[in-house]
Amino acid sequence: MGQQFIDKVRAIILKNISNEKFGVRDLSSQLGLSSSQILRKVKAATGKSVNQYIRELRLEKAAKLIKKTDDNIAEISYKVGFNSPSYFNKAFSKYYGIAPGEYKTKSANLSELKAAQTDTKKSNLFSNKKLVYVLSALLLVVVGYFVITAIFPKNDSLPNSIAVLPFKDLSPENTQWFSDGVSDNILHTLAQMDDVSVTSFTSSSTYRKTDKQIPEIAKELGVSYILEGSVTLVNDEIKIIAQLIDANDQHVWSKEYYDNFDNVIAMQNNVAQEVVRKLKSTLNPIEQTILKKYPTDNMEAYHLHLEGRIINQSIKRTDLLHNIEYNKRAIALDSNFVEAYAEVATTNMLLAINSIQTPFGISYLDNPLEKITEAEIYVNKALEINPNSPKANAVKARLLLDNNEEESENYFKKAIALNPSDAESRDWYANYFLTSEKRDLKKALKQATIANKLSPFSSVIAKRYAWVLILNKKYKEAELYIKNYGFMLSPVNHVIFTTNIIYRKNKNWQPVFDWALANLEEDRDNASFWNYIISWGYHMIYRNKEKAIVFAKQAYELNPYYFSDYFRRVNQYGLFKKAEHLLQTADFNALSESNQSNLLWFYYYCRKDYKQALDIIEKDPLFFGYYSVSSTYARLGDIHKLDSISKTYSLYGSYNYSNKALVHAILKERDSMYYYFDKLKYLPSANFIEISCETEFDPYRKDERFKTLLGEFYIPTSED
Repeated sequence: MGQQFIDKVRAIILKNISNEKFGVRDLSSQLGLSSSQILRKVKAATGKSVNQYIRELRLEKAAKLIKKTDDNIAEISYKVGFNSPSYFNKAFSKYYGIAPGEYKTKSANLSELKAAQTDTKKSNLFSNKKLVYVLSALLLVVVGYFVITAIFPKNDSLPNSIAVLPFKDLSPENTQWFSDGVSDNILHTLAQMDDVSVTSFTSSSTYRKTDKQIPEIAKELGVSYILEGSVTLVNDEIKIIAQLIDANDQHVWSKEYYDNFDNVIAMQNNVAQEVVRKLKSTLNPIEQTILKKYPTDNMEAYHLHLEGRIINQSIKRTDLLHNIEYNKRAIALDSNFVEAYAEVATTNMLLAINSIQTPFGISYLDNPLEKITEAEIYVNKALEINPNSPKANAVKARLLLDNNEEESENYFKKAIALNPSDAESRDWYANYFLTSEKRDLKKALKQATIANKLSPFSSVIAKRYAWVLILNKKYKEAELYIKNYGFMLSPVNHVIFTTNIIYRKNKNWQPVFDWALANLEEDRDNASFWNYIISWGYHMIYRNKEKAIVFAKQAYELNPYYFSDYFRRVNQYGLFKKAEHLLQTADFNALSESNQSNLLWFYYYCRKDYKQALDIIEKDPLFFGYYSVSSTYARLGDIHKLDSISKTYSLYGSYNYSNKALVHAILKERDSMYYYFDKLKYLPSANFIEISCETEFDPYRKDERFKTLLGEFYIPTSED
């Protein structure tokens, strides 16, 4: 009789396994028994409480799903009734003695898992008896420890620091864009609160499908709280589940919200309000207004705004154009929709900046001047409607960065004041202090540090932060950061930063070559070292033609990927017969059409056949960027064309400083050449070192200003 009863209970629980609220009352209703009868009978049959029995059935079901499905751990946790993936991870690990992610990769089945679990319990029981004596001896020490440490925080996070993880999309159809919109909008609202530090969505979204538990995530992001949740959208009905968890995995608050789509903004605001109340005891009038603010009353416009969102910070042209289209449609429905205007402005700016990289410059599918003009129109409209839009102020600051430094700084200050947790604005403000007339390395470090704290897993911000540490001569900190977070840097930047640390610490380039050659002793087939360190080093630092070509060839023979670099080196040193032979090889024919065109252009440019070089450009101008086009027109003396190009690429100051220095060198405009050289010195790249060795600067190598610049980078001059 007892077994029949428990089999029936088991069947009912499994039927309702995904309902996290299912418990004693539900069993009582379905079995027609009182709650006390259920509690007593389950305890008698299993020796466990109802809640314990239900939890163990959930975990057993989860273990089966882990092995039988391709669902990720978070998806499985929701399917078996855990509304917190982190809590599921903790419960599974405690029950089976193995993390769910690890179990997925193991060959052990469920029966073996249970056997191991039983052995572990027996071992623990035996060990516990012995531990009684040990623990008694340690009790006084432990008590003393906790008395001392109780007054200190358990981590170095700010007390009101929080990360909003991407809300799980549990809708029947794929509406991740909507779930991301909900979580990001809640994040944006929280970020505008005083004394609340919010991690950027760029970094928090890296945990979208993680198996890591809350304490580990909180530690990696440096926050005291995590907000996680799920969104279910069915037709026009919405369900939002949100829960606030502290860094020690203690549940602070959770709530479910049910409503129709027309009230989605109110639902988001309610979540933000509840969270803020847990973090802060009082709110000022401005904060109260922000927490009740509606970006638009037109829900169709709001739907379009969310659907246009760029998922996972995509910079694909198709995704950017999609975002512009949907937000323009939203504006057509609500002409005062500030966020939609700001989104169109931002995305146009990204279209202009994020480009198709070629080996010799930047080329564009879109006219950058047209995109920047449209960005300015939309951001100005956003600011006209609401001068206190954080995003609009941030976009305006970046648009002015290379054209009006004073106004740019004013907008940066306002954007940061309105949203102190905007990591991207902090990062660009750091760039402002590296390139503007108000150059200040300490202020750049301050902003870069804050940006990195707010977005610890942004590769763009990581690059700037590592570089500013080096510029401030904090070499140990930079080395440690690169060691721990170097995975976010490209291989090229990893090499650039490491070599910068070595030569700046030693005030000499020879230790860089010693380091590189020592590495090559252990890895002779490392083509990137032969190319990026040895060949480029001899070319840029010592201007040693023979060694630069030999090592470039070594890299190319090890890996055809370095064909273009070898071809460049051959042409730079006037070995045109060799270049003509390379143009006939299979490796050249295997390159993309754009790369082939660029190499042909470079061949004619180095031969000083500038008209033929221009013909190559004009055959397909989309393959060529500022460097190739501007230097060719400069050689031909076409000032009118140069002026037109400069206007077209007006936004890209930091991208084009090296190219502008080269153009002014060709035009024999010394002051302008040195002006852009000066701006190059503090950019996170090897731009100055790379450009200074070009033949266009040969007429200036005896200038004291030129030799002084080389000396700042410890580059030998002809007199050394």
